[in-house]
Amino acid sequence: MENISYIGLSQQMALSSMMNASANNIANMNTPGFKGQRVMFVDYLNKSPEAARRDAIHQVLDYGTYRDTEQGALQMTGNNLDVAIEGDGYFVVGGANGNRYTRNGSFSLNAQRELVTKTGERVLGGGAPLVIPEDARQITISPDGFVSTETGEVGQLDIANFADPQTMNEEGDGFYTAAPGVQPGPAGEARFVQGAVESSNVNPILEMNRMVEVLRAYQSAYRMLTNDHERIRGAIQKLTRV
Repeated sequence: MENISYIGLSQQMALSSMMNASANNIANMNTPGFKGQRVMFVDYLNKSPEAARRDAIHQVLDYGTYRDTEQGALQMTGNNLDVAIEGDGYFVVGGANGNRYTRNGSFSLNAQRELVTKTGERVLGGGAPLVIPEDARQITISPDGFVSTETGEVGQLDIANFADPQTMNEEGDGFYTAAPGVQPGPAGEARFVQGAVESSNVNPILEMNRMVEVLRAYQSAYRMLTNDHERIRGAIQKLTRV
């Protein structure tokens, strides 16, 4: 395979990763607390005789993806069980295989009156589930995470932070787990906002524009590979007639 084919295929592979990342971002643009994904790559400019007459074709090394940890906008819901984190940090929830972490603070109560996520996992406070008394009617969550009712204090929401959030493993549905051997630390200046959830930080307009640009670049690489294929086939046909 000639260098021009390697160049075109390397670009198409990177563009495919970018398209998949953008498609996933758009699919989760309404998921509370979702963090958009971006593709990491190194781009080397290459000019072939074919590309010089049209567009420059780039040789691309695709390194992987990273998570955009910028905070999403806070959306007020008026639901007293909804909580948003303003600043760094993650809610801690107890799962069957250990603790998981999320920025999605859209909570509710289960049959045992435990504070749970939309998928039914218990939200932890002091390392244990937070149970709302049966006769409680008013639930208050303070900026520092203390949960209380008119009958008294229930507990304080656990919040965890990671020095490098990129090391966290994405589990889907806005949940993450810690990397092996990594322990979460304190959340610092983070505060809780009751009656709100953090929106996804995905900008759908930018993602759609990015997908159009990726499609055009993919088509350009495809044209280059097609023209190169025709050039090679023509050369072989001429050689077989000699």
